[in-house]
Amino acid sequence: GYDRFSYGHAGLEFALGSKEKPQLQNYSSLAALNKSTAEESAELRRALSTAEENAARDRAQYAKDLADDDNDGVANKFDKCPGTASGTVVDGSGCPLAAPTTKVIKETTVITEADRKVVRDAISNLEFDLGKSTIRSKSFSTLNRVAGLLVEKNFSLKLAGHTDNTGGRELNLRLSKERAESVKAYLVSQGANASRIEATGYGPDQPIATNKTAAGRQENRRVEFTLY
Repeated sequence: GYDRFSYGHAGLEFALGSKEKPQLQNYSSLAALNKSTAEESAELRRALSTAEENAARDRAQYAKDLADDDNDGVANKFDKCPGTASGTVVDGSGCPLAAPTTKVIKETTVITEADRKVVRDAISNLEFDLGKSTIRSKSFSTLNRVAGLLVEKNFSLKLAGHTDNTGGRELNLRLSKERAESVKAYLVSQGANASRIEATGYGPDQPIATNKTAAGRQENRRVEFTLY
């Protein structure tokens, strides 16, 4: 009789794949590989481009860091005081060095009237043997006070020997120098500092009175003491 199932299997088709995707028989592994490679290449190019930009930016920054815009010898990167004026002396951080404050400690020598009196007394009591540089003993006590003053107050002293114009000039120059040196030697023997005493001889060249009278010549024969 009639077999109602005899065509039940006919007309069935199975489509593998979808509209979006190619069917299996059309799938090309080479195309997929090309697409993948193209994407990777594009990504690599982007990465390289970014790396180059970064490298260029780093080089520019490096150049800027190592430049010395204010020309003080310290690179910008380490310069904590950028823009210092040309010629400014700077430290390792590029900051101006304070000009060395050289304190000139000036020794203020205060010479009192009492000090001057000690010297005046020594001058007025100073006597030498005639025509010699030998100091007479009556002058020692006042010279001792001058030596004590020099030791105590660290004063400096200038000794200037002078003569009258009796006799030859050369002899008088030598005698005046020797008398000043003789006073210096005596003061040093009493403890004064030799380096602080200067002895000079001027002979008859600086008279303070006339050489025409005995009294005048007496005044000219002297050793002047100048404290300073």
